[in-house]
Amino acid sequence: MNLRKWGITLLSCIIVFAALAYFKVTEIRAAIAFGESFPEHSESVEEAVVQTVNFTPTIRVIGEMVAPQRLDLRNELAGEIAEVNFQSGATVAKGQVLLQLDTSVETANLEAAEARAELAQSVYKRSEDLFRSKAVSKDQLDRAKADLSTSVAEMEALKRTIEKKTLRSPFDGKAGLHDFEVGQFLMDNTFITTLISDKDFIWVDFKVPQFYRRLLPGTELEITTIGHANSRIQGTATVVAENTIIESINRSRTYRAKVPNADNQLTANTMVNVKVPVDDEEALLEIPSVSIQQDPLGQFVFLLVEDKENKGFRANRRQVKVKAIENEKAVIESGVKAGDLIAAAGAFKLHEGLLVFSRKRQEITSGVASDSQPPAIEQDSL
Repeated sequence: MNLRKWGITLLSCIIVFAALAYFKVTEIRAAIAFGESFPEHSESVEEAVVQTVNFTPTIRVIGEMVAPQRLDLRNELAGEIAEVNFQSGATVAKGQVLLQLDTSVETANLEAAEARAELAQSVYKRSEDLFRSKAVSKDQLDRAKADLSTSVAEMEALKRTIEKKTLRSPFDGKAGLHDFEVGQFLMDNTFITTLISDKDFIWVDFKVPQFYRRLLPGTELEITTIGHANSRIQGTATVVAENTIIESINRSRTYRAKVPNADNQLTANTMVNVKVPVDDEEALLEIPSVSIQQDPLGQFVFLLVEDKENKGFRANRRQVKVKAIENEKAVIESGVKAGDLIAAAGAFKLHEGLLVFSRKRQEITSGVASDSQPPAIEQDSL
């Protein structure tokens, strides 16, 4: 009797467990079928084509603009200002009188000296005639000649004094600021203003560490002013000279380059970034910098391999060796080849083997490996 009861209980349990198992298997199969009804997970990215470019390794150093002709004008002699003939920031011509100190005393003394010189000339001429007729001695003739020379020298000294009190511009250019007024007394060696020549070029001085190769005259450089992007100025420069020694303090050599400056956008003492070539040009590969991803294993990109069945691509990870990154472009040495299709914007969403759909990427002009030269002086259009 007990065995029969236990047998019925065991059979009931088996039936219940079998029913539950059947229900669960059916539920799982339904879930799998439901999941398989959805399309495969995919991501959309911008695509870019690997291109070959001519790349020149460069470094960036700080340079300073230097005026080709500059003069801090000072007065040699003290005196009262009689005339101020230039405005602050005005353009001045070579030989133009900028500042005239009072020369009334010197002018009066000059007129007296000219009269004495005229008298001495007359006395000397008469003494010379009388000496020929032996009416005066040689000593009297020599004294007359000495008096004439003294009078002439005194007259020339006064003229030189008047000239020193007349400050003129030594070249065509532009004057700096001043606050002088007529009647103001100036001590000797007073700073008047700064004159900068009106030339169509300017120099830029910069230093390059000694372990880089020397720059030859004629080497082309790129310069960019330091400041807000909307006011930034870009241009080219040509190396014209180098210092004869390497500075012992920083072991660098100073170079000077010539920069076209016809519209005077660049001014003396302006700090600029100078892009200096430090090696020969070589052919490398260029890709958008946004394509480069990084993890503990290094830098990599995702190659887009065509998947005809799904009318898309499959992401394929490729390790790359980056040479330089600048202006949203990257130059690489290895890992991909020219013509390869890679993921650009959106590459961070990908992983190996993921289904990818792409759209064309809007090209951005390269600033790393462009063969073309920028204009001589242009406003940055950022």
